[in-house]
Amino acid sequence: MDTPQGHPTRDELLAMAYADGELTPEAQEQFRERMQQEPVLAKAVSDHQRLALVARQLAPPEPMDFEWQRIAEEGSSRAWAGLAWALTFVGGLGIAGWAVLEVYQSDLDPTAKTLSGALLIGLLLLFLYTLRNRLRTLPYDPYTEVQR
Repeated sequence: MDTPQGHPTRDELLAMAYADGELTPEAQEQFRERMQQEPVLAKAVSDHQRLALVARQLAPPEPMDFEWQRIAEEGSSRAWAGLAWALTFVGGLGIAGWAVLEVYQSDLDPTAKTLSGALLIGLLLLFLYTLRNRLRTLPYDPYTEVQR
């Protein structure tokens, strides 16, 4: 988006002003409409927001940050967290599988079984929909390079 002389273009300046919250409400609305039509502008705003977040990281760390880093680097801390996540995942899958078997092996009305299946399929589709949209918006997330 830079001009040949290295000076930012009008769109680049608008993207920086939008990212910094310097536009008037009317100008913000107009720029939002343009971002919907021009993904390059949305990416430019995301890049400027990411740059602002990275610049904030250059500040000296707080004492609490040192303690969080020490905890994160402890082998036992990582092992406990990994074990907790693994048990939670296995337990959740087990309970979901057990519930499905109980519903379909029971003497429930076929309508109840169908509705239960619809609920499970709906939850799975919502999860996949959310995952897909999260992956699509990941390049625009300014927090991907932020470290605590």
